[in-house]
Amino acid sequence: MLVFRRIAVSAAAAITLIGLLPPYSAAAREQPGDLGAAFRRTLEDTVAAGSVAALAEVRDAGRTYRLAAGKAEYGRPRPAPAAGRFRIASVTKLFTATVVLQLASEGSLRLADPVGKWLPGIVDKADDITLEQLLRHTSGIPDYLPGLLDSSGVVRDPVRTWQDKELVALANRLPRVFEVPGTRFSYSNTNYVLLGMVVEAATGRPYAREVTERVILRARLTRTSAPSDTTRITGPHPRAYAMVGGAVTDITTLNPTILGAAGGIVSTTADLNRFLRALLGGRLLPPAELALMKTPVPGTTYGMGLSTLQTPCGVFYGQAGGIGGYFAATFHRQDGLREVSLAATPYTGKPDQALAALLQRTACA
Repeated sequence: MLVFRRIAVSAAAAITLIGLLPPYSAAAREQPGDLGAAFRRTLEDTVAAGSVAALAEVRDAGRTYRLAAGKAEYGRPRPAPAAGRFRIASVTKLFTATVVLQLASEGSLRLADPVGKWLPGIVDKADDITLEQLLRHTSGIPDYLPGLLDSSGVVRDPVRTWQDKELVALANRLPRVFEVPGTRFSYSNTNYVLLGMVVEAATGRPYAREVTERVILRARLTRTSAPSDTTRITGPHPRAYAMVGGAVTDITTLNPTILGAAGGIVSTTADLNRFLRALLGGRLLPPAELALMKTPVPGTTYGMGLSTLQTPCGVFYGQAGGIGGYFAATFHRQDGLREVSLAATPYTGKPDQALAALLQRTACA
């Protein structure tokens, strides 16, 4: 399976983790009146397994539970803020895919367009790779991100401002994952950095402005901000940590340009639920484009920025990921009766198992 790293959890890896757990027994589920207590215990278990903080907003048949466990800072008494902001990492890809599919529905671009039409000369064989292949991670273009991490999995230069072209240039120095686009799936942040550049080429406006106007404002996300070069997270937030040389190290400071349209958004659990509700409810995309987004690449759970999660209690749609010591996930059940958005700051222990349990237990309690 894909490997969890302290600073970077790909969406594919996070979803794969769910399959490691035994089915959640119906007999073990909490009674409806105990849901709030069940969710709180799940967050507390996540903290005990090696996270400084864990946050959740779970909406169950119209009732909302917004909870937190742990501390806002390692070794200090201030409790983690339930409404705190955090880096949503690869959940950003769902925002980016929404913008691209909106542009496709408007006729501003076509998913069958070659990358070279919008970004000539940006990558080798750009005329052989389509926008759809970028969306579905079937381009074969390698991921630049691992080369920017140290042996602890931490960003080596967290305050540097990166240009999208610089990130793509790093990927261009690496061998292709496979030579024939469209024949395989290989998760790569480079694909979505390129899609952010395509949005700018197709609209003549910055990606941050497009995602703000087309998604953030339209879905009424009041505490969500588009990727920028600001290294701080403003407003209440849990800080993030990693084990570096055997010591707990604060790694909250990070320049989001290292991921941009692939992972640079900051949000809250409430806003993530609101966004996914708007998306799956048809308020951000027409039915045809939403159906494309939900359709996974054969043999995977990944569609176009949106993943399908099979659980013992039903099918969920959403996304997950991590960067800079933050883990984020948002999944809604197909029938709309259970909405789950989570954040955690894992730094030690066995985060794979703890985060998988967090996802599954909040989905199926």
